Amino acid sequence: MNQNIEDFKFPKVKVYERKIKLKYQNTLITGPKGVGKTFLILDFLKDFKGKFIYIDLNDPREKKLDLSGYDLVILENYNRFFPLPNTITFLTSTTDMSLRGFKKVELKGLDFEEYFSFDRHQSITHSFNYFLSDGNMPELLFIDDFFKAKKLQDSFYLMPYDKDILKFLFTHIGEKFSLYQIYQILKKTKKLSKDKFYEEIEKLQKEKVIFFVDKFNATKTPKKVFSYNFGYKNALTYDKNVLGILENMVFLELDDEVYYLDNANFYIPEQNKIILVYPFITEEQLIEKLKKLPKNIGDTIEVVTISNEFELEFKNKKVEVKPFWIWAFVE
Repeated sequence: MNQNIEDFKFPKVKVYERKIKLKYQNTLITGPKGVGKTFLILDFLKDFKGKFIYIDLNDPREKKLDLSGYDLVILENYNRFFPLPNTITFLTSTTDMSLRGFKKVELKGLDFEEYFSFDRHQSITHSFNYFLSDGNMPELLFIDDFFKAKKLQDSFYLMPYDKDILKFLFTHIGEKFSLYQIYQILKKTKKLSKDKFYEEIEKLQKEKVIFFVDKFNATKTPKKVFSYNFGYKNALTYDKNVLGILENMVFLELDDEVYYLDNANFYIPEQNKIILVYPFITEEQLIEKLKKLPKNIGDTIEVVTISNEFELEFKNKKVEVKPFWIWAFVE
């Protein structure tokens, strides 16, 4: 699709601002399918006065190769075989790459603060309930509730990965596995070579579709599995795991190097901070959980829940228990 400023058709949805803003410079935007790479460009174009051309390299129609005379060239789904023009260019790609002379923007799905600013419900508790149920894909905010699961399922089947491997990982978020365990489970139901399996896992990690979190100081033990979009869990299985989803939500809000510990969901060594995740917990239950934490680790302890909120003292440490939506805004 070749467009210029005179005939470009904006989608019939409001284009909301993200925390990341594009500038008029060569930019490569990477990220998995559905995180909002196109919408980030549309936000920039709202106020852009120059002449631009938009080309989706996945569009099978003939591409215009003469890109001279434009102030801005936009190439969606870029691959290294398409020649780059000598003008300011925005590129998008699901492949993690870097290009000399291009500022790299690694885009994730919406964090909760962004989601709430997009959400038409404008009640923080309603927004949280939808976030927990639907996930962090921006497009889902503009789709009727009835069609959301179908949208995620369609998106899943269009992803360029082995669907059996991907479905297993998407539906087991928050759980611990070694890669060998996953391979042994999958090969019972499908023909799968070890080389193909590890190649696919490497690709999913590199393209930031799947994340594996190591146990602190024990990298050879099972790893926790997390997804770039926790909404796939509910779209691909009826098995409920609210803890796994909430844990995935917390993980995506963290920017630091993170691990897990025995009896602790997350540990951030740089801050010596422990983060516990419990959908529902009482003060008495929490005290028993705190007693099981490793000694001499965790100057700070935070507890993230679905609705509980209170404070307590434990071994001269102030422990704050907050619902996710409050914790995420503070973070």
